[in-house]
Amino acid sequence: MSLYQPPPQAHQLTSAVLRQIHSTHYADESSPHWDAEREYSAEQVALAARALVRAVDALPEDQRPIGWDTDQPATATPKEN
Repeated sequence: MSLYQPPPQAHQLTSAVLRQIHSTHYADESSPHWDAEREYSAEQVALAARALVRAVDALPEDQRPIGWDTDQPATATPKEN
């Protein structure tokens, strides 16, 4: 069993999401471009997510995350005490 290594596109998605969070919650609304930055960052999240999905789909089946090809969302198994 090998350790799952995410494709490089995961970094792009992380960066885009952080940019989206910043533009949504910490933007300087006195800036003339704050609304454009919010819209642009949302588009970057969508593009990065699409690139990540395509990269994971291109991986061999045994290297994809567990449950990637199922229609059901992955659920965490509860810990037993």
